[in-house]
Amino acid sequence: MKRILITGANRGIGLELTKQYLVQGNFIYACCRDTNRANELQSLQLQYKGRIETLSLDVEDEASVKSCFDELERNQKCIDLLFNNAGIIDWSKLDEVTSSSVEQVYKINLLGALLVTRNAVSCLQRSTSPLIINLSSRLGSIHLRGDTQLGGAIAYQCSKAALNMLTRQTSFDLKPFNIRVISQSPGWVKTEMGGQEAKYQVEEAVSMMLHALEKLPHDKTGIFIGEDGEPIPW
Repeated sequence: MKRILITGANRGIGLELTKQYLVQGNFIYACCRDTNRANELQSLQLQYKGRIETLSLDVEDEASVKSCFDELERNQKCIDLLFNNAGIIDWSKLDEVTSSSVEQVYKINLLGALLVTRNAVSCLQRSTSPLIINLSSRLGSIHLRGDTQLGGAIAYQCSKAALNMLTRQTSFDLKPFNIRVISQSPGWVKTEMGGQEAKYQVEEAVSMMLHALEKLPHDKTGIFIGEDGEPIPW
């Protein structure tokens, strides 16, 4: 049984990660801003008694992140897998996007992942094979932007490119602790963020992601892969 912490676990990909890992028999720390309004997580707690704990964690708020992990640390908790899943999107183009929107997208998509990662190190060190998965996107690939001409979402695309650099840098910084870090794109998924024109149903995308992670060699760190496990260029 793995102990898995997921941010943004109350909806979309985060909720589906929670469901599928519970079905596999794992223990989940399901994190979201307001646990009292996370109705689906509350239902899962009743269904999987003793195998899911909901935690209040707002990745935008450094004090909230610290408080969450201080509590885990006080109880000497172990984390085997950490999914930095919480994220938002703004589809605005260069001439439309506001500075406040750029700040919020970066604060959640990049700084939130950094804060969670930094505060989770002690819990991850208790695992025999700790892994951090930063939920990225092909829209964050600088190389692929040379091959496609998708406009808009400038704040989102830049934030995911920055998240990929966070993956690379923390893979070096955390290597002495035997903590691996990767970026994974879930593909284009039918969620509130992805919209209904997307390629994958959320159940299919998450199933593919989990299969790819199961096949990931234990020496791989600092890489960027897709939902199918295939490498994505930075």
